[in-house]
Amino acid sequence: MIRRTLLALGFTLPGIALGMGPAMAQFDPLTLKPIVKAVREGDEEKVRSALLKGESPNQIDSNFQPLLMVAVLAGHIAVVETLLKGGAFPDTLDREGNTSLTRAAEKGDVDMVEILLARNAKVDAQTRQGATALSIASRRGYAEVVRALLARKADPNKADFTGRTPLAYARQAGKPAIEALLRKAGARE
Repeated sequence: MIRRTLLALGFTLPGIALGMGPAMAQFDPLTLKPIVKAVREGDEEKVRSALLKGESPNQIDSNFQPLLMVAVLAGHIAVVETLLKGGAFPDTLDREGNTSLTRAAEKGDVDMVEILLARNAKVDAQTRQGATALSIASRRGYAEVVRALLARKADPNKADFTGRTPLAYARQAGKPAIEALLRKAGARE
């Protein structure tokens, strides 16, 4: 019964692997591994220890989120850095099609955005709706995140699937400072 349910969700047993963008994330649905618990708790030392014992940094938790994204959402900077140094893929997608970069931009966490960009996260990766980290940060008015993304050559004219660009989102949200940053970077009407 469990096997059938997992197969219906796209899993295979044993050594379960779930296709998550360019990388394969590993998941054990029957037990909560120590690395998962350590990531959730922000225990960088236990995460490092698990990686040294051969645990994959590209596993997903029981909520089907990549461990890197769990750490990003929780704001555990040291854990994020450890996972990335341990080989975590920065562009792995969650169930909704978000990358860790889009989630960090959504939170307005400029430090996390800069860490991910330093590890070559795709600056213009799009969600299932076509939103980029720049359009998300522009809509929410996170000027420092917008600056960090533009410094890494984020495309200020990349439209989502509704045709709206970061400039359109900034204008719609009433964020003139963001509009000015985007125009300076080459955003067009």
